[in-house]
Amino acid sequence: MKYLFLLLTCFLSVTLSAQNAETYLKKSIELSQNDKHQDALIEINKAIRQDSTNTSYLNQKAYVLSNLKRYQESFDLYTKSLSIDPQNKLTYNGRGLMLYTIQEFDAAIADFTKGLSISKNDSDRHVFLVNRAAAFTYKREFEKAYNDLTTIYKTDSSDIGMLINLAAISDEVGRGNETLIYLQRVIKIDPNNVPAYGNMGFKYQEMGDYKTAIKYFDKVLEMKPDDPLGYSNRSFNKLKLDDAKGAMEDIEKSIQLYPANSYAYRIRALIYIHEKKTDKACQDLDKAIELGFTGMYGDEVEKLKAKHCSK
Repeated sequence: MKYLFLLLTCFLSVTLSAQNAETYLKKSIELSQNDKHQDALIEINKAIRQDSTNTSYLNQKAYVLSNLKRYQESFDLYTKSLSIDPQNKLTYNGRGLMLYTIQEFDAAIADFTKGLSISKNDSDRHVFLVNRAAAFTYKREFEKAYNDLTTIYKTDSSDIGMLINLAAISDEVGRGNETLIYLQRVIKIDPNNVPAYGNMGFKYQEMGDYKTAIKYFDKVLEMKPDDPLGYSNRSFNKLKLDDAKGAMEDIEKSIQLYPANSYAYRIRALIYIHEKKTDKACQDLDKAIELGFTGMYGDEVEKLKAKHCSK
């Protein structure tokens, strides 16, 4: 599984008139940045009680609600904020990211597109282009994603978010020769960039060089010991080298860290198929489908299920 990430905007650039409300907002932002979302909600509600039409307050509360998985409330609040200020790019980005989180990719793309249309400078436009490209990628509209990312590349070839995502989809649009070039550029800019090393490993995996791939995933896990994609990707390469025991240890760790990853269940199913444990393999294939594998990665799991689970 390749690494993709979004460039998120924060809600710190605000102008406030009420000193107490400003204090509550800053405290809420600080708490949410430290994953204390329930406490952040309490603080931002204090600010909203002083001014219920301030879009900065509403956006922060919507962001906190999204982190609390209260997605409908978050959506409604972002929408209320847009009714007050229809030209607020931060609101479109915030709502788009929330919609992206719940895999409402068409709606997310619509918000990113609107935000892009009202952005006046390259840095803002780049945020929306990267985010929209990620949504296009998950819809498997790779050419659209590639076009968005190369638009950024023309004006800023050092944007790490763009380079990571551009490398991740180059193979999908028949430009696999570009992948390592982009990733090597990322590592030159940021030698500690985990996604770059992860995608280097994935590229060598695609090339059939499983030993070199494992070296890169080892590097990922050296830098980030609890990275679930590092474990799942290393697991697949160990399986390819007939180390089923090591592959199972890695994939179990990956699923423990990220139980909603459909790709990990596909890998564990392949291990079970290798071990001729068909019933367990079929259970994992069903789980992968349940978690949306087909929409994100294609019909490989469906084909495996048809081949091994037809009885």
